[in-house]
Amino acid sequence: MIGSLFSALVSLVKYTADTESELPAITYWLMGSLDSANFGSLKLGAPPILIGLILLLALRWRLNLLPLSEDEARSSGVNIRALRGVVIVCATMMTASCVSMCGQVGWVGLLVPHICRMKFGNNHLSLLPASISLGAVFMIVVDTLARSVSAAEIPVSILTAIIGAPFFIILMRRSGGWSL
Repeated sequence: MIGSLFSALVSLVKYTADTESELPAITYWLMGSLDSANFGSLKLGAPPILIGLILLLALRWRLNLLPLSEDEARSSGVNIRALRGVVIVCATMMTASCVSMCGQVGWVGLLVPHICRMKFGNNHLSLLPASISLGAVFMIVVDTLARSVSAAEIPVSILTAIIGAPFFIILMRRSGGWSL
């Protein structure tokens, strides 16, 4: 329901946009591309990313407590509500900053953590740095492909979906999380 509401709002913005200049810019931004990211946008986008990243890395040992109930987490001396709030704020800041610079690039946040969880387990001490590193490498590889496959740059989100969806289906079938 929420997705449908915001999709309608995006459609409303596209409907009222100038068809010559604004609509193409909105459409390309919605497709997601690293082409529009530059040093100016990085200067604005890097601080929220770095703040969120530093906080999450500092709290990564506590992230293992998030699946616990409030009583179990409280017995370990952690305010689970505050921890959840901090994690949500950090993830939101980082995601919003990246999306503002590059547009919507899907499948990275779904595919990469699943691969890392299968390889490194559920301990966030190793899972978080592995996800960050593999996500960066994945985006570099996909961006390189997007720039070199054809004469015109293909939006990154198209390639991440083409690569991510079949790969995710294979991962889910192998891990027993999904059967057809």
